[in-house]
Amino acid sequence: AILLFFTGIYYMGATLNFFGDITEVAKDKEDFYLLVPVQSSCQEGKDLSGETVGAQADNDKNYNQARKELTKKFDIEYDYFTEGSELLQDLIEGEHRGIFISAAFFESMKGQDVSLESKVRIIHTISIVREENRKAKEVNITKESFNVLITGLDVEGDIDIVSRSDVNMVATVNPTTKEVLLTSIPRDYYVTLPSKKAKDKLTHSGLYGASETVKAVEELLGLEINYYVKVNYSTVVKLVDAIGGIEIQSPYQFTTHGMSDIYTFEEGYNHLDGSQALAYSRERASWEDGDMRRNENQQIVFEAILKKATRSTTILSEYTSILGAVKDHVETDMSKGDMTDLIKMQLKDMPSWKIEKQALKGVPDFKKCYALGFEASVVNTDETLVAEAVDKIMEVKEP
Repeated sequence: AILLFFTGIYYMGATLNFFGDITEVAKDKEDFYLLVPVQSSCQEGKDLSGETVGAQADNDKNYNQARKELTKKFDIEYDYFTEGSELLQDLIEGEHRGIFISAAFFESMKGQDVSLESKVRIIHTISIVREENRKAKEVNITKESFNVLITGLDVEGDIDIVSRSDVNMVATVNPTTKEVLLTSIPRDYYVTLPSKKAKDKLTHSGLYGASETVKAVEELLGLEINYYVKVNYSTVVKLVDAIGGIEIQSPYQFTTHGMSDIYTFEEGYNHLDGSQALAYSRERASWEDGDMRRNENQQIVFEAILKKATRSTTILSEYTSILGAVKDHVETDMSKGDMTDLIKMQLKDMPSWKIEKQALKGVPDFKKCYALGFEASVVNTDETLVAEAVDKIMEVKEP
């Protein structure tokens, strides 16, 4: 569904390079940090040459490659820990002069301990390109229904950074009936990470690449995900600004918390620019069921973007801004051919799409998470709600 806004871009031409940019699905970059205590005299990686540093006992291919590169560069050896949290504590307590961990794990740990960043320093970074082995499950996109997973990372900047997947929304598109169903899944849903055969929050699947998130959602729902679209904070801000803002009807008044800019949204009509749209989508501290309510707000914003972006007048007047805005902030495994076919269909018929929404919910709990190595807040899946949601997806796919 998110790809429908490419209609106007295609119509104005000059999109082959653009489509090429956003369909580069195998170039996600994963960073790994060499950390030392903040008071350490070490300033760069070579200061730990010939020493043994702490590392996680994780056989992830990228982590393994990063360790090899660090060893080759600085003659570093490793002392392995099964629990990442123990590894960080070991560093802070001075048991090792340095540790080597993934940037994604470090960011997750900072979310658990806001003081962590003041206790350690990064003195060297190794970057590894994460190879995605997933292939899109293509269909005749103008005649057959399909599912698109929209996965939103909790970072700004280029789309090739691996991070937590904080937005997970399945868009079920029926090109015959012109229906779109948006199904939101809580970021903390307690699922199985397929490549790890271990339980964790859905958001942590993003640490292992978009294909891991897709597979986790497929296992959760028992459905085939045909394509994915990966976005991040920058995608929302730049896209909304490029189309001149969006109009929403907010069910309630609230003020955002904990962000660099604080906004108050009124009950009823609101016009949002890019930064406001992102803030509206991210807020969860205003409600007791914060993550569940945030899923609903994300759907409100996404629907508003979709409606405005597929209006021919908007697209035709703003296509250059849209192309420039999203080029570095969208990744998909949908082929250029499939996108072109979908766009041609939209141009020919210019239909109004019927958009419906549903959101999965569950019960908060506290369980061990694979990526963290210790217990953290999660949301237990509600099998009944999952089954009902899947039934509704199938009704849209095969009415």
